[in-house]
Amino acid sequence: MAERPSAAQEALSKVEDQLSCLVCLEPYTNPRLLSCFHVYCQHCLEDIVAHNRQGQLECPKCRRPTPLPPTGVNGLQAAFHVHHLFDIQETLKKVREPQKLACEKCSVTNRKATSFCRQCTEFICAKCTDMHKEWKELKNHELVSIEKVEGDLIRLVSPKKTFPRCPKHDDKMRIYCETCGELICIHCTVQIHKDHKYSVIADTFESHKKEILDSLGPIEKQLEATDTALVNLDGRHAEIIEHGGKIATNIHSKFDEIHQALYAREGELVAELEGRTQQQLKSLSAQREEVEILQTQRSSCLHFVRESIRTGSPGDVLKMKQGVVKQVRELVDTFDPNTLEPREITNTCFVPSAQLVKDFKEFGTIGTPSVTVTPTKRLDKTRVQGTTSLRFSNTNDQLTQIPSSTIKAELISKSTNQTTKCVVNERGKGEYEISYQPTVGGASELIVKVGGEEVAGSPFPVAVKTPIDKLGTVIKTINDLKTPYGVALNQAGEIIVAECDAGIVSIFSPTGDKLRILDTQGTAVGEMKSLRGVAVDSAVDGDDNILVVDNGNHRLLKFSRGGDLIAAVGSCGDGPGQFNHPIGVCVNSVNGKVYMVDYDANCVHIFNSDLTFSSKFGSGGSGNGQFSSPYDVASDRSGCVYVADYINGRVQVFTPDGGYLRQFGKKGRANGELNRPASICVDSDDLVYVGEYWNNRVSVFTCEGVFLKSFGSKGSGPGQFNYPYGIAVDQCGVVYVSDYSNNRVQIFS
Repeated sequence: MAERPSAAQEALSKVEDQLSCLVCLEPYTNPRLLSCFHVYCQHCLEDIVAHNRQGQLECPKCRRPTPLPPTGVNGLQAAFHVHHLFDIQETLKKVREPQKLACEKCSVTNRKATSFCRQCTEFICAKCTDMHKEWKELKNHELVSIEKVEGDLIRLVSPKKTFPRCPKHDDKMRIYCETCGELICIHCTVQIHKDHKYSVIADTFESHKKEILDSLGPIEKQLEATDTALVNLDGRHAEIIEHGGKIATNIHSKFDEIHQALYAREGELVAELEGRTQQQLKSLSAQREEVEILQTQRSSCLHFVRESIRTGSPGDVLKMKQGVVKQVRELVDTFDPNTLEPREITNTCFVPSAQLVKDFKEFGTIGTPSVTVTPTKRLDKTRVQGTTSLRFSNTNDQLTQIPSSTIKAELISKSTNQTTKCVVNERGKGEYEISYQPTVGGASELIVKVGGEEVAGSPFPVAVKTPIDKLGTVIKTINDLKTPYGVALNQAGEIIVAECDAGIVSIFSPTGDKLRILDTQGTAVGEMKSLRGVAVDSAVDGDDNILVVDNGNHRLLKFSRGGDLIAAVGSCGDGPGQFNHPIGVCVNSVNGKVYMVDYDANCVHIFNSDLTFSSKFGSGGSGNGQFSSPYDVASDRSGCVYVADYINGRVQVFTPDGGYLRQFGKKGRANGELNRPASICVDSDDLVYVGEYWNNRVSVFTCEGVFLKSFGSKGSGPGQFNYPYGIAVDQCGVVYVSDYSNNRVQIFS
C-alpha cells in the first residue's frame, strides 16, 4: 500500500497549485494583479494586450476588463501575496525532511534544527532557541517545535516586511500619503506631498487594514447570497429532475389508463359485433327453414302429379284433375318470391372516431400549466398576530405536480403597503396551505405567483381584523380638515367626513387621497351649514347614498354618492317634521330605516328610507329610555339601536321600534366608565366603539356592555385626541376617528 504523504507534502502540493499561471501553466514570473483579483504573469498579460485589436486587457478567466495604466502592464499592481506563497513553498520544501534540517541562524555547521521562528522565518537549533527565550530583543518571537510545524506552516510563515524604494529618491517608502493614496519616502513629504496628509505606515497600518477588511462586508454578504443561490439552484436542479420523473410517471399512468379504456372498449365492441352476427345468423336460419318448406311442398307436388300421370289410368287421372289443379294453383298463388331473398345483409361495420384518432395524435402537452386558484376558506376573518391558513385548490389537475417552492405568496396592506411574506406548504390533490402573520390590520390583498407569474384570480382581497387587545396603533392620518365631525365608510371603502365649520362633506380614497367634496354651503334647501353626523344608506338599494345631519339648518339631507340631492327634511321647532339641533345619524341594516338623535329634544327620530317620518322615541331625563342630550346613534347586526346618552354618561340599547332593552357605562374616567360619550358605532362582530368627548379616548365594549379596551388620551400627538366627535369601523376592525379640534381623522389598527 502506498505511503500516505506527510502534512508538509500535502501543504506543498496545495501551495504549488496556486503558483501556476492559468495562461502559460508555468510558475508565475513577475505576477501582476488584475482588477478582478486574478493573477497572471506579466509577459502573459502583455501577449493578451498585444493580440487584442483594441489593445484592451480582458481577464482570460472571468472576462472582466482591467483598465491599463499609462505604463502598460508593468504599471499594474504586483501580486505580492504570490511572492509570499513562493516563500512558503521554499520553507515547505525544507520541512518535508525535518531530520535533515540544519540551523539557519548560528555559525555551527550542520547543527540540527529543533524549532521554527515565525518572525525570523528560519529553522533554529536548540541553542538558538534558548537564546530566543533569553534575549530581550527575541523574547516575543513565536517559536514552534519541528514536530508541530508541519500542520501550521502556512500560517507561521510571515510575509516579508519589505519596503519598496522611491523611484525619485531611491529611499525606502515608509510613509503613506492619505491625500493621494500612495506610498512615499521621507523626501517626498517635503517636496511633492508637502501640503498633503500623510502618516508613517507602521503607525496607521492597522486602521487602514481594518478599513479594507470592513469594505469586504458587502462582498461577504454577496458571497453568502451566491452560496445560498447555488444551494437553491442545486436544489432546484434536483427538484426539476424529481418533478420530471413525477410527470413521466403521470404520463405513463395516463396512457395506461387510456390503454385500459381502449382494451375495455375493444371487448365491448367485439361482444356487440358477436351479438349482432348471431342475431343475423338466427334470422337467416329461420328464413332457410321457410324456404326449405316451400321447396318440399313444390317438390312433393311435382313428384306426385308426374307419377300419377305416368302410372295411373286415364280415369283415375281425370278423377283427381280438379283437386290437383286447385292445389297447384294455391301453391302458385301463395308463392312470394321475396321470401327467397336473404333478409339479412352484410351491412355491419366498425366506425372508428376520426376525431378521437386526431385527438390522440395531439393528446397531452408538456409545458407550464395555466393555473387558476380559488380560496377554499373565507378570507375576511384573518386576525393580526395569529397565523391563518388558507388552502387553494386548482381546477387543473396538473397543479398537483407543481412544487410548493415555485409558489410564492405575499400579503400587502392596502392602507400602508406593508408586505408580509407567506409560507406555502403542499397538502396534496391540488391544495396548498398559505400561512401568514400580518402585523397590521385592514383591507389587504393576497398575491399568489407560480414560477414568477401571477395566477388567475390573484390578488385575493383579505380583510385582516385587528384583535381588540392589540387595537390602538395609528396606521394613517388624514390632515388639513376643518373641525371634522361625523365620519362614515361606503362599500368601496371610501372615507366620508363632515367638516363642521367648513360646511362641506369631503370624500377620501381608502388610502387617504381626497376624491371629491359635497360643497353646497347656505341655508336654502339642499345647502348646508354647521354639519354634524354622516351615514351611508346602502341598506335598501345598495347605492351608497350619503346622509348628512345639517345642525345649523335643522335638517337631514340625502345625497347620491356623486353629490346629487335626493331628499331633505326638517326645520327648527318642536312640531312634526321639525328638529331642535339634530346631531347623530345611522342606517339600520335590518329594516333599512334611518335613525337620527335630536340633541335638545332628547329623542330619536325614525324615518323610512325615503326620509318620510315613521316614529320617534325617548324623552328628557335619566330613567330607562330617557336621554340627557343624546349625541349619536348606531345599530348592530340584529337591528338593535344604540344611543350615546351624552350627559347621563351611558349607552342605552333599544329594539328597532324604540323599546328599551338595557344600558351600560356610567359617568367617570376609569376603564369601563364613560365621560361624555359623543360618538358610537357597532362593528360586524357586534362590538361597540364609543368616543368619549371629555376623556379623549375610544372605549370598546361587547354588545352586552362588557368593557374590553380603551385607547387614546388628551393631546395632539399620534394616537391622542382633542375631542373625538365621530367614529366608524370597517369590516377589518380598523377604526376611523374624527379628531375635532386637531383637524384630522386618525385611522387605527
